[in-house]
Amino acid sequence: MLGDLKQLRAFLAIARLGNFTRAAYELNISQSALTTQIQQLETHLRTRLFDRNRRCVSLTPQGLELLPRIEHLVAEVEDLVTYARDTSDPERGTVTVAALPSLAAGLLPHAIHRLKLDYPRITVRIRDTVASRLTDMIRNGEVDFGVGSPIKRDQELVWEKLMTDRFCAFVAPEYPWAKRGTVTLRDLAEPPLILPVRESSIRMHIEAAADKQKISLPAAYEAVYNSTIMAMAAQGLGVAVLSEVVARGGDTSRLRRISINHPPLYRYIGILRRAGRSLSRPAELLTAALREVASKG
Repeated sequence: MLGDLKQLRAFLAIARLGNFTRAAYELNISQSALTTQIQQLETHLRTRLFDRNRRCVSLTPQGLELLPRIEHLVAEVEDLVTYARDTSDPERGTVTVAALPSLAAGLLPHAIHRLKLDYPRITVRIRDTVASRLTDMIRNGEVDFGVGSPIKRDQELVWEKLMTDRFCAFVAPEYPWAKRGTVTLRDLAEPPLILPVRESSIRMHIEAAADKQKISLPAAYEAVYNSTIMAMAAQGLGVAVLSEVVARGGDTSRLRRISINHPPLYRYIGILRRAGRSLSRPAELLTAALREVASKG
């Protein structure tokens, strides 16, 4: 088995400087200790690495052959050590999180801001995606964890609730419903509905609630982006159904908000991660920030 990393570094120092004395000084060890390390390495490798005389030290043919491989090996080990230290250092590191678009534009930036106050050197990468893709990204290890709303139970994922996100109806000020304080789920079957696409978390929850009540809630208009849905509602094209989290992150100044009751529509927002997989320290810190932000509403 090869000698330890100190022996390999000693070999590289002597090969570069061509002198035991200068190499020992650079490595901050005695010349006798350096000689011992090289002897141990030569014993492990079963070959002589250097030709020595009073004036200089030169690599043997075997040493020349091994030099690039040892350089590569030492670089790889040092990179590994640096990576391991970075991932365990709470002051730095990278965390990649998948999030529903509504949360990527609202809850998550608030949590990142909170995280950056104490740990400015942690890098956060956001992968905003629809609900149907979010769980796949977590399960496949593409991200450290996700922030979203589970549609069904998944034994491969661990779920932690952060908050309840209620759904509301939004209409233009001149729309016939503008003066209503509340509407029922069955009322939503009457007007043209402006809804997110079927792959979105909000749409999935709306359709699940409608199926449970045996109500049909077809969409007159569909859009991917919540900002588009709100703009269409502001033009008086119909009734948009979105969540409070979406409303806080968008421009609802031209809209009237109406509560939905009997039954109320809502989804649970929380942290999703792969079962049996520990989070990195940066990921743990971001989840803690999410809990703190969510608890303050």
